[in-house]
Amino acid sequence: MLNKCPNEFVIFIDQLADHSEKITMEYFRKNIEIDAKSDDTPVTIADRNCEMKIRDLITNKYPDHNILGEEFENKNLNSEFTWVIDPIDGTRSYIAGHKDFGTLIALLHNNIPILGIINCPAHNERWLGKINEKSSMNGEVIRTSKNDKLEDCYAFTSGLYFEDDNFKKVYDRLIKKTKYHRFGGDCYMYGMLASGLIEIVVEDTLKVHDYMALIPVIEGAGGCVSDRFGKKINLESDGSIVASSSKIIHKEVIQILNS
Repeated sequence: MLNKCPNEFVIFIDQLADHSEKITMEYFRKNIEIDAKSDDTPVTIADRNCEMKIRDLITNKYPDHNILGEEFENKNLNSEFTWVIDPIDGTRSYIAGHKDFGTLIALLHNNIPILGIINCPAHNERWLGKINEKSSMNGEVIRTSKNDKLEDCYAFTSGLYFEDDNFKKVYDRLIKKTKYHRFGGDCYMYGMLASGLIEIVVEDTLKVHDYMALIPVIEGAGGCVSDRFGKKINLESDGSIVASSSKIIHKEVIQILNS
């Protein structure tokens, strides 16, 4: 694993976000056709065109790199580098004209995320995270909340999708100990956490493209990311994710979720 992300990748991922933004905003709040995938989740021309553009740009610049995306077949060339793409995280929000959708792009080196971007163009906010470096939003260094008391924390989730009834029960127990909680927010929740606006995000049933880009952003801002059991996130994780503003808050959240 690289200890520092080469600058050429940082420049390139920013360019990928620029291209994806043009496509997603072109179709945003327009009357577009909506299809259903095999798992009944929605997909639009914006999802497909955005991912295809990102894939083409990656293939042209780094033809030997692996690509793992949401809408098309994975490209495995046994490279040490893998790009992970979620063209529109929050397709339901996007379809409804809600601004919290975003594009997630990550670069993995030997399956470890070394670079991640959360681009929320409708909010004009872009978060960038690099391994062992401080995260930024629109070029400004950011920091997670310094609040270390659970009773003062803001917690967010897309909890309507909890598959495990017990997980939902312990999450309900968690939010009773926090100051405020809210359902919904897509990838924008994680940007808010990295910027110090909220302290906790808990989700379930996520896929690799949903979370890999989040990890460098949150960790580079001083936060913590794990699965519901406190284990480090990897390509084989169970789909649960817990993101917190600090080690102190994270430890307490994990304890409650496993009580």
